Amino acid sequence: MKKKTGFLSLMMSASLICTLPLAQSSAFAEEEATTTAASEATTQVQFLGVNDFHGALSSTGSAYLKDNQKYSNTGGAAMLASYLDRSEAEFTAAAGTNAETFRVQAGDMVGASPANSGLLQDYPTVLAFNRMDFEIGTLGNHEFDEGLAEFNRILTGGAPKDSFYPIVKQFQNQYKNEKSQTEIVVANVVNKADGKIPFGWQPYTTREVKVGEKDVKIGFIGVVTTEIPNLVLKENYEDYNFLDEADTIAKYSKELTDAGVNAIVVLAHVPSTSQGNKVSDAAADIMTKVNQKNPDNSVDIFFAGHNHQYTNGYVGDTLVVQSTSQGKAYANVVGTLEEKTGDFQKKATAEIIPVATKETENTKTEDLVEPDKEIATLIENANTTVSEVTSKKIGTAAKAEDISRSVNGLGESALGNLITDGQVSLANQKGFNVDFAMTNNGGIRDDLKVTADGTITWGAAQAVQPFGNIMQIVEMTGAQVKNALNQQTFKWNADKKQAEGYFLQVSGLKYTVAANPDNSGTYVVQNLTKADGTAIEDNQTYRMVINDFLYGGGDGFSEFTKGKLVGAMQPDTETFVTYIESLEASGQKVASDIQGRKVMADGQAIPNPTPTPNPTPTPSETGVDAIKAATKIDNYKENEKFLTGKTIPNGKVTISKEEKTAVTRQSTEIVTVTAGADGKFSADVSSLGLTRKEFAWVEVFDEDNNVAVFKRLVLAGSTTSSSSGSKTTTSSSKKATTTSSSKTNQALPKTGEENNYQLVIIGGLFILAGGVLYYRRKASVN
Repeated sequence: MKKKTGFLSLMMSASLICTLPLAQSSAFAEEEATTTAASEATTQVQFLGVNDFHGALSSTGSAYLKDNQKYSNTGGAAMLASYLDRSEAEFTAAAGTNAETFRVQAGDMVGASPANSGLLQDYPTVLAFNRMDFEIGTLGNHEFDEGLAEFNRILTGGAPKDSFYPIVKQFQNQYKNEKSQTEIVVANVVNKADGKIPFGWQPYTTREVKVGEKDVKIGFIGVVTTEIPNLVLKENYEDYNFLDEADTIAKYSKELTDAGVNAIVVLAHVPSTSQGNKVSDAAADIMTKVNQKNPDNSVDIFFAGHNHQYTNGYVGDTLVVQSTSQGKAYANVVGTLEEKTGDFQKKATAEIIPVATKETENTKTEDLVEPDKEIATLIENANTTVSEVTSKKIGTAAKAEDISRSVNGLGESALGNLITDGQVSLANQKGFNVDFAMTNNGGIRDDLKVTADGTITWGAAQAVQPFGNIMQIVEMTGAQVKNALNQQTFKWNADKKQAEGYFLQVSGLKYTVAANPDNSGTYVVQNLTKADGTAIEDNQTYRMVINDFLYGGGDGFSEFTKGKLVGAMQPDTETFVTYIESLEASGQKVASDIQGRKVMADGQAIPNPTPTPNPTPTPSETGVDAIKAATKIDNYKENEKFLTGKTIPNGKVTISKEEKTAVTRQSTEIVTVTAGADGKFSADVSSLGLTRKEFAWVEVFDEDNNVAVFKRLVLAGSTTSSSSGSKTTTSSSKKATTTSSSKTNQALPKTGEENNYQLVIIGGLFILAGGVLYYRRKASVN
């Protein structure tokens, strides 16, 4: 929205819709289109955006969104794809065919990635983003991890280096060196040698949207944080200059508006946070400076990133959003373009939507989606390919016994010490010079398994730290470190002989605690020193390595959010693996024990000084867990005869239309089958009359009568295709084209390669009852 447009300023009454359910958001869009139609032609435009994906193809974790509300078990590329498709379908249904959607990303799509992407040089992530139709993106600091030349090779499908794992070339050849379909824009990175943006990337690009009789252009400017010299290896940034973000945005937004482009989106890999509608951090500083330098800049929407924090608010008239990280959520932004001004009519609005994978305290089952099959298959292929590496030996244990995560009466464990010692070691090997490491105990998911000959495998280490949380280098004062330790809610339950609450494993420091005077059973810090006994001073600044879950305030550790981010490393999984590999390379065996890093003050006895082993599940728990692990129920569509899947061998499977429990069995009919010796089953459920949006309730029993219950959402049935066997559509009312400098963009400086896009329906779904035309847009570059 152009800041100087007088009559538009009277219309700035739009408010955030992040708190509205999806249906209300859609209704808002429908009302907007209706109320403006009488006065002038408008087009609704949707922007679906992510940031900091970090190759998290199958990782899940917790997303903290508005008011720090926690959404557990979020993430995964296959789920993200389906959520994006649903949001686009709902938007189109509300706004009509006179609407357009763009999918964008704000950097760090690759780098610091879990094994199924990182071991394959993040090529699987490039393929996944192609299949999710991401059209425009920018650089983040992690695109520099192995140098921009390597990142450009990945984008262009170039031949891998011989020094890479052989599986990299093997995997890439399977997909015929497919190139990225995402156009990279980055305006503030230039070569020192010639002042040009590297690799032919452009500062901005434009897209056209049909509004009434006019083709209205939207500009997309890309920038990356100027902190890169503090975040990546020198050899990977020393050839570039990093220009001030605000100066760069001001420059190119003027260039665009001078050429008649009044609707502008910025993709910026810079940090942001928000409270209510107020945005803080670098994104706010940058836009404040842009508004000062160029009051008529017309920047309408600003996608931020880098610090993995929920953001949804405004700086002046500019909407700023960020959707945490690793595909755990995404931004759904809506604006209204008008024909008369070629600009957004009001301030754009947004909601940040969690990518929930299962029902939780804040997620209803009916809001869930089915994973995208094509991307799920891609991920399975990547998993299979990297298994060649993950099964290899990476270290040797000093004793042929597992290293335990069991804790003593103050929450210290041998495995926690090993993990955090490794984080300190790796961070210092990379030149970060950290004092401490801390990790949340809940992120340690298994004992470190050791074979009879002392072997530790890649997979065993990965099972300990499976989340792929990014390791952040953070500076905090001694007082803040103490405050963070005091936010632990650790208690020892003497009756159950187990730890309760949220607490930390640490390296590089020691501290004494006393019982909390509030009689809560928790503890407060009395004395805090470095590992060598040096006192930790309140006013002195210390450097530590923590994961991004903690840095975002996870598990209630809000004090970590006050730290200053000064660097980043590979994920916790790879950090742990690399540490064990480094010990093996130096001839050291892996060993760890409890060392008294946290002790009672005044020599008081520690409750339960010898760790209690993790409890062995009861037979019934083991049986239910085995059923859950083995069971996969295939998608089921309305009017299909058979519901199929796979479970435990010879398991009894019952299917009904309503939920059944041991207490109440109200279903009028139950279908029962027995799985084969291979676990596969096929049940004729046509008699149940399952219809769209209902659930098929599936119970699986083992021979001991342990039972696990599953529910499968009934999907819409397939539609009848045209006689030609394919569907295509063109529409003059829904049009988005890449600006061609040789044809439609003669007044604009060159902003990228000439691309012509066609809209092709590749997955049709027409629902008469709801009046919804659902399709997936695929760009075809001529």
